[in-house]
Amino acid sequence: MRYKLTTFLLLFLLLVSAIFSASNVKGKDISEKYKEWLRQTSSTISPQEKDVATSYANHFFNYKGAVSTDNLTNYIESITEIALILDPILNISFLHFSISPVFFSTDYIELNEQYYCNFKLSVSLRKNTEIIFQYSKDFPFYFYPDEADRIKRNGISIQDFFPVIEGNYRLNILIQNSVGKEFSVFEKDISVPKNSGPPVLTGPVLGVKLQESPTHLYVPFKVMDTKLLVDPNKIFTSTDEIILFFNLRNVTKDLWQEGKLEVLIDDLSNKNPPHKSFNLYLRNYPFNKTFCVIRSISLQGLRPDYYKMKINLKDGKRAIIDEEATNFIVSPKKIVPHPVILAKSISPSNNFLFFYSIAYQFDKMNELEKAEANYKKAYLLKPECKAGLVEYAYFLLKNKKFNKCLELIEGIREDENFKFDYYLIRGNIYMEMGKYSDAIDNLLEANKIYNTEVSLLNSLGFCFYKTHQKKKALDALRASLSLNSQQESIKRLIQIIEKSLD
Repeated sequence: MRYKLTTFLLLFLLLVSAIFSASNVKGKDISEKYKEWLRQTSSTISPQEKDVATSYANHFFNYKGAVSTDNLTNYIESITEIALILDPILNISFLHFSISPVFFSTDYIELNEQYYCNFKLSVSLRKNTEIIFQYSKDFPFYFYPDEADRIKRNGISIQDFFPVIEGNYRLNILIQNSVGKEFSVFEKDISVPKNSGPPVLTGPVLGVKLQESPTHLYVPFKVMDTKLLVDPNKIFTSTDEIILFFNLRNVTKDLWQEGKLEVLIDDLSNKNPPHKSFNLYLRNYPFNKTFCVIRSISLQGLRPDYYKMKINLKDGKRAIIDEEATNFIVSPKKIVPHPVILAKSISPSNNFLFFYSIAYQFDKMNELEKAEANYKKAYLLKPECKAGLVEYAYFLLKNKKFNKCLELIEGIREDENFKFDYYLIRGNIYMEMGKYSDAIDNLLEANKIYNTEVSLLNSLGFCFYKTHQKKKALDALRASLSLNSQQESIKRLIQIIEKSLD
């Protein structure tokens, strides 16, 4: 199966024309309303989905490094929903997302009599041009021929989540299907609020239904023991009950006693009063600084159209403190298919990984005290995780906390998988402390394990230079330069050593 590159707008207008064929709405009205819906949507329709030509040109340059040149013509549109959810137990903000390609290719394995596709998910978070966090996951998907029609009709949605620190960032989500060599991209500026300061809303997110989920597993779009089933298309029927979810943070006692949440649902024309509205009084909930609000809303009485749901947070004087909104579609169809969800869970025994992720982000943002606190917490949660211990040790080394670092890395002394890191870290610590002979002993041990590490060769060359072993210093530094010829400081040091030999 192959999908020709065409504009999302044209594809969706054709789809909408079919959906609304049973209604009395004229095609011209649909087109104008859809354009308005596109204009107003912020969380589910990204700028690149509004203008495929511009988007594709941008993606060609932005992803020619991540996506092979042969695959760049296989750009596929997608629809994405994101949500910031504060975990009330861990007190960590998680960014949850669901990305659904409008088309995906499959192949057939005759031996297993199964269709399959394989998506690679790559996520990055940037502050200006600096990547402060990134990761990748694989999502292979197999299904039998008798399921093919349903899956083709419903589509698929790849869902995941990751912890994120407060601040303003650029989110990038890239999915690549190895079958058909297709790729799809979502980009959006996000703002993660502080866990202190004025009250703030995050969300809302609309779900198809709620599903019980074991409390001992972390999964996308889950709050406590309840998982929200999310379809980024946000198309429902008038007989559906949709699930509204949002966070309310930094609630004060006064706001809890006197404040309320006003929920308004109206069509995008805004010519009539709200079709549905109701209030949620905060005092009806147990007091907490963070509210996780989940509410079922019947769409009974709403005719097929494009709608906006707006939430106003009001204080005791009925002044609006904060507001958020999202859009959705009510279809005239009796049943609207929803995509098959591809997602992975994380066990609570691995929640230490969240704190390593947070620590790394704080480190990249140069918030070193917060970074160290989270590295320490992650390590104490699972000290037997050697990879995490090594990351923590490199952080301590970089920030010149040498004694603490030396003590920490003794935990990997006997681990063959981390011998190189053990000797490299020790060597660099002794070099920084001016103990060059001890540094050389450790760096040489590391070099026996891996002799093409640029930073190791540079440290070794410097230590040889400081101990007047100039020929050995030149050998190490020239070896480093052969691996990376763009090191101007190393070139200058080599010149200094060469002149001293004359």
